[in-house]
Amino acid sequence: MFDTPADAQAQLAPYFSRPQVEMIVGALEPALVFRPLPRDKAGDRAEGRESLGGTRIGGTPDLPPGLAWPRRANPADGEAIAGRGNAEAGEAMRRHFRKELPYAFFAQVDLGEAARQARGQNTPAAALPGQGRLLFFYDLTAGPWDNGTGSARVIWDESPRESLVVQAMPPDLARAAEAHRAEIATVNRAFKLPLPKPDSGTPYGGPARPVRLHATLRPPAVESLEMEARPALKAALARDDDEAGFRDAYQDLFAKAFDSYHGVANAGRRNQLLGSPLPEQSDPRFEAEVVTRFGVQHLDRDRIAAHRAEIEAGQRTWRLLLQIDVGDFLQADGEGTVYFLIRDTDLSERRFDRVVAVYQQT
Repeated sequence: MFDTPADAQAQLAPYFSRPQVEMIVGALEPALVFRPLPRDKAGDRAEGRESLGGTRIGGTPDLPPGLAWPRRANPADGEAIAGRGNAEAGEAMRRHFRKELPYAFFAQVDLGEAARQARGQNTPAAALPGQGRLLFFYDLTAGPWDNGTGSARVIWDESPRESLVVQAMPPDLARAAEAHRAEIATVNRAFKLPLPKPDSGTPYGGPARPVRLHATLRPPAVESLEMEARPALKAALARDDDEAGFRDAYQDLFAKAFDSYHGVANAGRRNQLLGSPLPEQSDPRFEAEVVTRFGVQHLDRDRIAAHRAEIEAGQRTWRLLLQIDVGDFLQADGEGTVYFLIRDTDLSERRFDRVVAVYQQT
């Protein structure tokens, strides 16, 4: 959102009072966002020599020989997962699990690029490995009903760039994507709607988009843990007197920056690496702690009240690795956000196999 604190002050000054600007600027959180690579005169992405192993959203990963595209085995609790959806969604999940398809590839992050964007030791990127790539995979068919480690895979690949091989989508995953497009086309024909493009996104993969990382500063979302750490800002936003205008202006700032309703100019702005998450509901670190500590998707109010202290302490040990807007990933109509979360200790030990995926939608 902002490049520097001075940039934030200049942009916020027309909409907020000076004390309000100072509170917001003091609460800014660093993050890395994804920006499209520039296009050349022919309209193609200027990927250049760095495309192999470079940062991208969607498409396919670059893998070294011997590293397989991860595949989801039929989960032991598959029936329980399917039971969380309605009858139609549940049956679709059962069929999906039986196929044991590869995960959808979500993103590839060049860690060298991330390290170059780290502005000092106190930035989030300083906690990441300094070399190789992070590869993010997600089960978009069942994941929305299955917060936890089973719906995602994150791989840290340290292979030299020159050893990488551009991957084709696995044949069974490609067939599933084509079948999904054919199903959408049948429905759209019946209602005289546009047919999906040959490379349109599906639950099995999104269009390839090479991107570059950009360091930014963002104010904390009202629902985030970072807002809890700013009691003066939180209290000002909660007031019902004359300061209510501050709350409305703050929410309007977020809506114009991140909501898709404000047009294609905001496409992809909800995608980010590290930093404070942009929740669609509660802070996703709460859900990561609940599913990890209790082994359930949700707790009722009584259990939350009984375990509030330990949950609140535990959720602060998690950090956001990656946040991807589903509609932007698909480059088509889609709802929700996928959050890849990791405990601080697991990140320091490079235990990316313990990453938890959380899905939210409004």
